[in-house]
Amino acid sequence: MARIPYVSRQTIPDGRTDLYDRLIAERGPNPENIFLALANAPALTEAVLGMATALRKQTSFPRVFRELAVVTVGIVANAPYEVDHHWNAALSAGVRREQLESLQDFEESKCFTAQERAVIRLAREVSLEGHVKDSTWDAAAFLGPQQRLELLVTIAWYNCVVRILLPLQIEKEPWFVRQ
Repeated sequence: MARIPYVSRQTIPDGRTDLYDRLIAERGPNPENIFLALANAPALTEAVLGMATALRKQTSFPRVFRELAVVTVGIVANAPYEVDHHWNAALSAGVRREQLESLQDFEESKCFTAQERAVIRLAREVSLEGHVKDSTWDAAAFLGPQQRLELLVTIAWYNCVVRILLPLQIEKEPWFVRQ
């Protein structure tokens, strides 16, 4: 059970039905539990929505790389909620199921390109150590400065997300089905 309640339109603090309506508009008719938990602090939720939306809709690097990185963050953090939600997003972005199932052993697996390995390695190093080897950073140079920065901020952001999910014990939604 989550450590704080999930808000509804009726229970959102400060009468912020506008924020609840924004959640529905931006996240769909069934907003994820993490957003419903965060909505206990409306001002923070607005900032989170802004960042989450920018990373999803205003970055220019390929979605396949984003989803490989995010699922990697979830695996490294042992955050099943994040892994499962982004597993589905990864499949819809074009990541193959075989790749998702091989992420733990990506260095040895034959199903990843050198570019995909570079992205996964970057996500692992940032998530595990914070520091990134020069060779890892250089291997991601194919993205160019802007896209590499977008990837790095995405990885950092999802490390923040799992650090919210885990202590709050956010549960998967009753409607959620992993593909």
